[in-house]
Amino acid sequence: MAKATHKPPARIRYEQNHPTVSFRLDRDTHTLLKQRLEDLGVSAADFIKESLGLIHTDIEEIKERAWSEGYTQAIEDYQIWYFCAVCGKRIDMSPSGDDHKAMIGYMKEHGWAHASCHGR
Repeated sequence: MAKATHKPPARIRYEQNHPTVSFRLDRDTHTLLKQRLEDLGVSAADFIKESLGLIHTDIEEIKERAWSEGYTQAIEDYQIWYFCAVCGKRIDMSPSGDDHKAMIGYMKEHGWAHASCHGR
C-alpha cells in the first residue's frame, strides 16, 4: 500500500481556498486562448477574473506596453549607427537626419547598389 504524502497545513489551507479548475477545449480554441493570453500578457486566471468582472485590465496600457517593447526591439535589431571619430561613442542615425542623408549620398557617389543591379 502506498504511503500518503504529508502536506503542510498551509498547503492544505491554500488548496481549500484556491480550488483547481479544469476544462477541455478543442485544439483550435485552445490555440486561440493561448494566443489571446500571450497578446494581452495576462494569466488564464486573470483572464477569467476579468471576464467575471472581478478585476479590470487596462487594454490601452497593455497595447502601449506591447508597442513600446516592439519598438525597443526593432531599434535594437535595425538601428543604423556609427562610432564618433572623436570620442568613439556610438551615434544612432535618425531617418532623414543629416548623417542619414550623408550616408545615402556617399553610397550613391561610390556606386553602392544591389548585387543583382551591378550586372545590368
